[in-house]
Amino acid sequence: MKTKIVFRIVFVAVQIVILACLTFIIFDKAGTGAHIAPLVLTDYTIVDETEDCISGKDLIYSDSKYNYYLNCTNSKIYIAWDDGARDSLKFDLGINKLTIDSLIEHGLKVEKDEK
Repeated sequence: MKTKIVFRIVFVAVQIVILACLTFIIFDKAGTGAHIAPLVLTDYTIVDETEDCISGKDLIYSDSKYNYYLNCTNSKIYIAWDDGARDSLKFDLGINKLTIDSLIEHGLKVEKDEK
């Protein structure tokens, strides 16, 4: 009987230590500026409905090293998701629904400048 109680106490203590370590790791990454990977969906199509491109740089995304620009200041680019949803490119980037790398892999033409 005492052995069961001791094992139960040890088991609970080990669970608490594991939970504390995981919590520390998560908050440590968030606190140092490291990005926790967003949920990235890959089932989308880039839809460009820009009619007349006005030349210039349109900042669409920025990270710690680079600024990413479109070459039209009046771009109308949307993300058409396979589930039927449709959002603006900047909106989906802003909420981390997709990444700039994924967009580039899907064929989005961007200009990248170092900060």
